[in-house]
Amino acid sequence: MIATQITIKQIRSALRRWGKFWRQRELGKGFSRQAVTEQAGGGRSNYFSSDMMSVPEEIELIGQLIAKLRPECIRAIRAKYLLDMELSQAAKMLGFDTKRSAEFWLIKAERALMLELSY
Repeated sequence: MIATQITIKQIRSALRRWGKFWRQRELGKGFSRQAVTEQAGGGRSNYFSSDMMSVPEEIELIGQLIAKLRPECIRAIRAKYLLDMELSQAAKMLGFDTKRSAEFWLIKAERALMLELSY
């Protein structure tokens, strides 16, 4: 078996795709269980339930690997890749003392994901 080495550039690219996917879902039309028009008996609606949402395989895999990380690593990934703002602002919002602290945990998370995806 040949070992495949994943680079930090590939990890960051995958994390950007992961963040963009979930950011678009949060800002989209929404995924409520029942649309307002259905509640009122008004027929069909254009809203989809969260059960109907399909998640690409790559996004699902990245999400599962992120879920296994330490809470600080997860917050750092959310600050960098999920929130659409400056890292220093996102770090403060997610409970880090400084931007440097968030960067430390982010690097630790990216390296852990790199090791997990290399086989």
